[in-house]
Amino acid sequence: MIVPTVYSFPYTEKWDYTHAEFLTANEATRVRYLSFPRGRFPKITTASLSRAITRHISKSNYDLVHVNWLYPDGLAIPKIKSLGIPCVLSIHGSDWYLTQENPEHSNLVRMSLFQSDAILTVGTRLKKNILKVYPELDGRIHVTYNPVDFNKFQPDMSRDSALRTTGWDPRKKHILCVANIISVKGVDLLLEAFRGLADKNVILHIIGNVPDTPYSRSILELIGKTRNVELHAPVSHDEIIPYYHSCDFLVLPSRREGFGLCLAEAIACGKPVIATNSGGPEDIVRKENGFLVPTEDEHALREKMELLLSEPFPYNPKQISMSIQDSFSEKRVTDHLERIYRSALTNTSRP
Repeated sequence: MIVPTVYSFPYTEKWDYTHAEFLTANEATRVRYLSFPRGRFPKITTASLSRAITRHISKSNYDLVHVNWLYPDGLAIPKIKSLGIPCVLSIHGSDWYLTQENPEHSNLVRMSLFQSDAILTVGTRLKKNILKVYPELDGRIHVTYNPVDFNKFQPDMSRDSALRTTGWDPRKKHILCVANIISVKGVDLLLEAFRGLADKNVILHIIGNVPDTPYSRSILELIGKTRNVELHAPVSHDEIIPYYHSCDFLVLPSRREGFGLCLAEAIACGKPVIATNSGGPEDIVRKENGFLVPTEDEHALREKMELLLSEPFPYNPKQISMSIQDSFSEKRVTDHLERIYRSALTNTSRP
């Protein structure tokens, strides 16, 4: 694993972050490059990043490189390809949409897209949106879902045990939202929808990062004015499992969502979900496991939350979990990736 990491000033928060130990990778190497705030001077960033990555790659004997983020990581693809190494690119959503807001970024990204041997998107809507801009890429883009570990996320955990772990009141009902406090996640819509339920015997739990922005400050103010809302700091991938089992259902009110992994994990744990027609959720949520509502529609959100609070979901946890196991199992995703890798290796010859 190669981790592109920006240079930063010592004794700053960013320096601490970019020098922290890796949490998941046993063998990972940071390659450092020059970048500027707010995506300024992207050509300088491209040159610095490309030099750093190809310098590292040229010392090894890699057969293929899988780049897991479009911007800025994907900017190095043309340079990697000049070494005769095939490249597969994964696009997750925000890394595509944000580049389209800046013509200078989108021009650089276009070069990387057309140099990639295969492009993977985490959802069907994302693939369609890219093809609207670059129809010539049809046949090179593959929908490749984020996998779910069904050995870890499963409906068998006791809710009483989960509630003891989370410390949530077993006499109350609990709604869970896993989302960073940023506008695209629609937390403001969820809070407005929940205000009509706040006098009931229910608590809304939100787990996510809170960046220091005008939006997040407005959300914190709104939480302070709304009864029965609890904001939790982010937890690790393993630690979140009891939270899924402690809730009655999960809500993801995103304005735009590339995939929505928390939806798939909650469903795998046997919990029904409510999500918006924001892209990725449309590949996950179906009548067997929850409800889809229009984006920006707090009334529809409230209606479905009231329904799940008043009536039990018409399927048991195991049926809910089974509804996605064929699509999102690790074996299915890895078999799909292996076919793409083999095709890229077959169709690329080194100089």
